[in-house]
This record gives sequence, C-alpha cells and structure tokens, in this order.
Amino acid sequence: MTRRPLGPVLAVLIASALGCTSVSPSAPSASATPGGDESGATVRPTPPAQDPAAREPGGPRDRPQVPHAPDVPGAYRFISAPDFLNQDVADLTAGGREQYVVEATGEVANSTNAEYDVALDRVLDEMASHGTDDVLVAGDLVEGRWGRDDSGTGVFGPVRTEAQRLRAWRRAAAVYYPAWRERFAERGLRTYTAVGDHELGDDPWRAPHSPWVDFKRRHVPQFKEIYAEQMLTRADGTPRFTDRPRRGPARDTAYTVRLDADVLLVTLDVFERRDGDVHTSLDPAQLRWLRQVLRRARADEVPWVVVQGHTPMTADVRTRSSSRLVYERGARSDLWRTMVEGGVDVYLSGEVHDQTVHQRDGILEVSHGSLFYRGEASYVVGQVTGDRLVLENRQFRGEVGFEDRLWTTSRQGAPGHISYPRRSIVTGTLEASRTRSGGVRVDDADGIFTLRR
Repeated sequence: MTRRPLGPVLAVLIASALGCTSVSPSAPSASATPGGDESGATVRPTPPAQDPAAREPGGPRDRPQVPHAPDVPGAYRFISAPDFLNQDVADLTAGGREQYVVEATGEVANSTNAEYDVALDRVLDEMASHGTDDVLVAGDLVEGRWGRDDSGTGVFGPVRTEAQRLRAWRRAAAVYYPAWRERFAERGLRTYTAVGDHELGDDPWRAPHSPWVDFKRRHVPQFKEIYAEQMLTRADGTPRFTDRPRRGPARDTAYTVRLDADVLLVTLDVFERRDGDVHTSLDPAQLRWLRQVLRRARADEVPWVVVQGHTPMTADVRTRSSSRLVYERGARSDLWRTMVEGGVDVYLSGEVHDQTVHQRDGILEVSHGSLFYRGEASYVVGQVTGDRLVLENRQFRGEVGFEDRLWTTSRQGAPGHISYPRRSIVTGTLEASRTRSGGVRVDDADGIFTLRR
C-alpha cells in the first residue's frame, strides 16, 4: 500500500481482581455523576463534600447514543482502553496471604470484593465479544501509589526508610500487576501496554517537603524496571517484544510489534527523568529508535502505523478528573515532527478519561479513556483494512456507592459498591480512508468522535 509522502516538517493470585481509577489529587475519590442518565442507571447518595462530580456537571455517561459504526468484513479488529484501570484492585487475602486489619475500621484490608469481580467480568466479557484478541492500553493500569501505607496496616511491609519503601513497592507490584494481567489472559486477550504516570507513582514528582514525592522522583528508573518485569516479560524471563530501543531509559518500556499485515503498533514511553524532575518527553535514544522504526515501516509499505503514548499532544481535549498531563511542546516537539515525517497515521493517548479526536498534519489524534470506579468505563473498537479505518467508542453507565471503600496503600480507596448492569452504548464513531496520495481522509464522524476544530 502506498504511504503518504513525507510531511513537512502466574500463579501469584489466581482469584484476583482488576483495578479501577482514582485520579483526583487529594480529595476522596468521586462518585459517578448523578442524574441525567437515560439508561436508568442510578448512583447511591454520597455527601457533597466527598463528591467532586458535583463540580463537574455532565460527562461521558450523560452523552447521547449514536448509530453503530458499520461492520467491515475481513477487517483486523482491536480494542483500545487506556487508563484501564488506574486503581489497585486485587484480592489481598488469596493464596494463603497473611491478613491485615485496618485499625480504624476493624475490617480486613482488601482491595476487591464480590461486586468488583462481577462488574469487571461484565466489562471485560463485553470487550472480548468483539472478535479480537488484542487490547491496547496507553498507560495507567494501576493506582501505583506504592511504597506508602497511609492506614498503617503493614500489608506490604514497613515504609519508614527509602529501602523499605522500594521493597514495599516491589511487593505491591507483584500483587496488583498479576491481578490486572490475569483478568485479560483468562479471556484469551493479549494486552499491549504503555507506561503511564501511575506506573511511576502518579504525578507530581516534585513537591516541597515531601519525602514520598522525593522517593518517587528518585526511583523512576526502578519503577520502570519493575513494570517491565511484570508486564512486558515472558514467564521464562525474556522480553515479550524484541524490537525496542537498545539503549536509554526506555529500552525495556518502548517497543513495536506488527499486530496484523495492515497494522504496525509503536508503543512509546513518554516519561523522562532529567534536570532533577520527570518530564513528558522522549529520551534521545528512544527518539532515534522511533525514526528507524518509521523508516522501516515506510520501506515495507505498512498500510497503517499506530502510535500509542500516555499523554495527549495538545491541551485542547476533554478531560474528566485528570491532572491534564500533556506532551511537552506538543505539535512543536521533535516527537510530533518525527511522527509527521515518518508517516504515522494514528496517535492514541490516555490520561484524560474522556474522548476527543483531532486531525493535524495528516495524523488522527484520539485522546480517550475512562473512569471505571465512577461507572464510566469505556473503550474503543477499531477495525482496519488496507485502505480503511473505523473507530467506535463504547460507553458504559454503571452504578456506584461510597458507603464504604476498598483498601489501598494511599487514603484514596475506590467505592465499595459498583455494578455494570447494562451493556455499553455507542457514543462516537469515525470512518477514515486512505487517499490516492497516501494520506488519511476522515469520511464520516459522529457523536464524541466528531473532529475537534
């Protein structure tokens, strides 16, 4: 297929559950938006002081349904679900683990319950029903605020010193990452994940007089290593993906893989520790590697090149309980210029927990994601042929209650009650095709996937 011309410029927890999202910086996690739900979903009352949703009228669950995208015969299909799940949810009592009691409540510390198991089964079973084995996740798999113990339970060991914090981080990772993986694996789903800020402890990484934040910033390389060991390594210890940078801090976290004859996926690590802080940028070695990958793709005439990274390239996106991280310099960055000149077709990002589509310099930017714990789970179904791309946003309207909360290492616990009683609805569609010159033309878009101008 002709490319467009150069642009200008386990066994650890069999009975485990997945995580959901906790993203508001210091306030308790919010409940789903009350009211305005045509599906009839309800939200149990939450005191206004504990409900940031009261300050965010409307949202993904309130958007109207639009007609389904067309079914494309013979297309390669994939799911894209960034920020799934962005919360630590796993059975801490499974496998003979020692049980700990939260002194303030007298309850056994646990990061899941039967309601979460059922709710997650409903969402993941639907994902698996679309005739694909591949799930792309552009970061924020877990809450990742590890190496701390706000309730003083000792679940992952003491956290008084930095050495103890790092050991506790490793112990938490060995519980929550396998819990995340197994949910997909038991459905035969292959996951292709990217590093998000929550895999690195959650931003920010600089704050005055905060030993916890200082610990996070200093140990970003170790956090990436642990993530790669858990998510990007086979049982025999070899990397899942061999095409990756050979040098630099992203050598274990960035990779490329041919998903299908028509689709090349490039996964980026958009977090770089430099100048005493953590930046949303690519390190030089990863950028050189990306240029090589894109040159090979052009030489091989790969029909569609899809890149995923955690942060959007622009701040002009809808957001929902997000810290609104954006890639540094955005469309003026070396990364953007490299993608344009290298013939990238689609850039998938997370972070925002909402959906926005732009098209600039021939690249479709799809910023998307969801908040499972607020009853707002969503995902995108993609269909691809040699000359056609179809995207469909699927939005759930769940039910949540904050009468009690799950235990987590930080004081922000997910709501103790959650359910997804109905299937998702379609809230956005997009159809694009390859032009004679090799570019990408949007032929039709509806709902939340209407191009942002």
